[in-house]
Amino acid sequence: MESYTACILLADGFEETEAIMTADVLKRIGINIMFVGVENKTVRGTHDFYITADKLINEISIDEFNALVLPGGLPGTTNLRNSQSVINLVKKAYENKKTCAAICAAPIVLRDAGITNNKNITGYPGCEQLSLSPDFQFSGKDVEIDDLIITAKGMGKSAQFAFEIAKALGFNQNEIKKVADSAFID
Repeated sequence: MESYTACILLADGFEETEAIMTADVLKRIGINIMFVGVENKTVRGTHDFYITADKLINEISIDEFNALVLPGGLPGTTNLRNSQSVINLVKKAYENKKTCAAICAAPIVLRDAGITNNKNITGYPGCEQLSLSPDFQFSGKDVEIDDLIITAKGMGKSAQFAFEIAKALGFNQNEIKKVADSAFID
């Protein structure tokens, strides 16, 4: 079986559940996880939990991952969108046909990277108000899949978000259902 890796970007103020639960579910399905710090290897979550990243953003190459995952949270989303390195990586990932996934307020980062044109996007209720551009088509669904872009409302949808990332990478429904059933996830 081919090996897949999800790169989860972490900026100070990230939403811990969106990062950890997504990573946990993906790993249980069989996807390698690479936590990548935007500014530092030790990254503080919005509720003062810390994660030590595997690498820094300037240490990774586009060939090291199949999916790019952006957890939301505040000020994590703001810190992601204010990083030119993050914006460049999102653009490059999309251009290289990588799955680009963002949850909660983080879909705004995808918009700022210019990859949401004519795409259906969801996110935390209210984040559509942060977008002044008409290319940000906010659906309000729990999880939205449009081509290479996967977005979700927030932490309560982290498992469903991870399942959709796994599907986008080619994992079949039986593999995903096995993990969902073993964790009692509907």
